[in-house]
Amino acid sequence: MVAIERTGPAIRAALAAHAPEDEARFVAELREALARAEHDLDLAAPQAVLRRWHARALMAANPLSADELVQLQRARTGDLTGFIEHHDDGTTTTL
Repeated sequence: MVAIERTGPAIRAALAAHAPEDEARFVAELREALARAEHDLDLAAPQAVLRRWHARALMAANPLSADELVQLQRARTGDLTGFIEHHDDGTTTTL
């Protein structure tokens, strides 16, 4: 699994390498959020942009395997056989 830090430069580099069509949109969104933060001193918007794009960069850098794609197709049809359900108490159930 490719690890990516949740920083602007790391996310930008990952997008450039794995999803270049998204890089410019990420940069524009982050710059806009940072400009707002410069005025209101609230970092919530830049952090939200980083969170959202970090997830996108991770997915682009770590695409699903063939087996995972098959499992996803099965789940879309309602077949959850073999999936593992995680419970709040730390236990799991295999469906």
